[in-house]
Amino acid sequence: MNADAIVFQSPCQLSVQPLPLRAMVPGDIEVQVEYSGISTGTERLLWDGSMPPFPGMGYPLVPGYETVGRVVNTLGDVPLAIGDRVFVPGSYSFEGVHNLFGGAGQRLVVPA
Repeated sequence: MNADAIVFQSPCQLSVQPLPLRAMVPGDIEVQVEYSGISTGTERLLWDGSMPPFPGMGYPLVPGYETVGRVVNTLGDVPLAIGDRVFVPGSYSFEGVHNLFGGAGQRLVVPA
């Protein structure tokens, strides 16, 4: 399944594109994103190309952390129900891009 996400392609270049979501495994939830914040520190440095090298960061990258959304699917025994509002402090939901933050997408797959 794909979900639209904001992608920093390179410094000062972004796009919105459909990206494959990683497959759910037991203990995961799928979240429909309502809001996602962008850091005025690290993510701004990535945006303008002045971020020093850091493990897990690079282009293309899905930004966004401090994400809030609603649970729309669960797999396995999880302590959350469909419809619950959750906070997601970053995700590795998307395939084929860097996901150190990863919250600026339409949907996310994350551990409960």
